[in-house]
Amino acid sequence: MNRILLAVSCLLLSFSTVRSDDPLATETIASLTDGKLISPKGTSLDKPDPAAPPIKYYAIYYSAQWCPPCHHFTPELVNFYNDFKPTHPNFELIFVSEDHDEDAMRAYIKEMSMPWPAVRYQALHHDGNGTFKGSGIEKFAGDGIPDLVLVDANGKVLSDSYQNGQYVGPETVIEDIKKIVGP
Repeated sequence: MNRILLAVSCLLLSFSTVRSDDPLATETIASLTDGKLISPKGTSLDKPDPAAPPIKYYAIYYSAQWCPPCHHFTPELVNFYNDFKPTHPNFELIFVSEDHDEDAMRAYIKEMSMPWPAVRYQALHHDGNGTFKGSGIEKFAGDGIPDLVLVDANGKVLSDSYQNGQYVGPETVIEDIKKIVGP
């Protein structure tokens, strides 16, 4: 009986890894990250200040320390964020690590001086082969990294490093963020 339940659970989990481009998706980004975010220093982040403007747009950054193209792109993303975020309180970027362990994730955050929150490593569902398995924030990940995905607060994908099955790169998403979120 336990094997049957395990098999059914695995089957359901495999169906839930489909990317969430569905405008009828019911899980908000806030609910997918609730209690799972850490600061760049590794401390747990509490719920947002209710007096702060609501976050309407999220950029989700899938990356890893072991990835040379990520090392090339991440400094560009850090510069963009440091310039853009102060004048756009309705926007937030979230790092989702595809590293092989938590130590590598923390070292990468520190090495690249990432100023944005990250999803706690233990809260992610990795398959052990460098890719995700999960229905949480992982479901927006494309087929490779670096992958930057812009979504609204309800999880509707607005821009992605992968468009129509082709990798267009995260720089395209930065340009779309400027247009969609605002100048």
